[in-house]
Amino acid sequence: MVPKADLREARGLPAELTTFVGRRRELAEARQLLARTRLLTLTGPGGVGKTRLALRLASESRRAFASGVCFVELAALEDETLLANTIAAALGVNDQSGQQPLVNLTRMLADQQMLLVLDNCEHLLRACALLTGKLLSAAPELRILATSRQALGTEGETVLAVPPLRHTRQTPDPGPGQSDAVRLFEERAAAVVPDFAVTDENRKAVDDICRRLDGIPLAIELAAVRMRVLSVSELLERLDDRFALLTTGSRAALPRQQTLRAAIDWSYGLCSPPEREAWTRLSVFSGGFDLEAAGHVVAGDDVGRGDVFDLVAGLVDKSVLARQRGAAPGTRYTALETLRQYGLERLERAGRTPPHAQGTGTTSISCRPGPARSGSARSR
Repeated sequence: MVPKADLREARGLPAELTTFVGRRRELAEARQLLARTRLLTLTGPGGVGKTRLALRLASESRRAFASGVCFVELAALEDETLLANTIAAALGVNDQSGQQPLVNLTRMLADQQMLLVLDNCEHLLRACALLTGKLLSAAPELRILATSRQALGTEGETVLAVPPLRHTRQTPDPGPGQSDAVRLFEERAAAVVPDFAVTDENRKAVDDICRRLDGIPLAIELAAVRMRVLSVSELLERLDDRFALLTTGSRAALPRQQTLRAAIDWSYGLCSPPEREAWTRLSVFSGGFDLEAAGHVVAGDDVGRGDVFDLVAGLVDKSVLARQRGAAPGTRYTALETLRQYGLERLERAGRTPPHAQGTGTTSISCRPGPARSGSARSR
């Protein structure tokens, strides 16, 4: 027999140590989705705030689950065969039966009405997909909330893409903290410089910082820490080299959350070699691109024209690229400027230049350091 745990006590849900900023719309949407699906996966690029959103959602939803909520951090787990053991340990179960961990886990959860939160699944996709499918089949009252840079790809999964924080102005004369991104910067900067506030004098610079950092919470928080030694205007000037500047995250955080570069290195490492090459080559586009334009810079060497779609699709799946929303005919794709700058840096470091796009109505494209940094490479 598998010993029954008191799952109300085995939640493992960490308390928030800093204020939760914004996300009203995303929380409402996630709450609605969680009410009608049994597996909800929050996806998005590194540093966009998937974990924080999941924690807030789980905390607010705990009363809806008679058996409570259990949070399982998977970022440090490298051996996928230990996934079931890791979840059991988070539930506080010390099983001595000698049976397979998954068998024990499914039996233990079979009659539980609970929310299981699996955080950072992207490097264990196959194992997480298989395990969640088996757990949901065996436990009809179980719901699973996952975070990942890529969807798990299993039956019954609902995916919610987590966007960056809003950083655009809503009125011609905004007040302090008028966007979620600015509010986050202001609160985190005040934590290291207690008298800091967004004022009429510095508001434009703060707006520009948040815009140039794409509204990515991790990047904004890392930038705010630099207020110990820089003024707002000096910080803005140094964002041209954002990866060298944003390197002072919490020592208690996971290594890949301590610097902006480390967060994106993790995403890069999850890509296949052809996807990495496509990422760097597509970084020459500063205003978005379509598949035809992508073919001109990606195809060549060992990549055929027929492979371009699969590579673009793979980068969309991994939250590196996003499908552009708009009225323009045809499908276009774009990357956050931070991800694009990362690709440009790698392209320049490698000293490679992709083929020039010619004969399709696109401008001639070069990824030499000068033109690429100036943002002159555009499709159409």
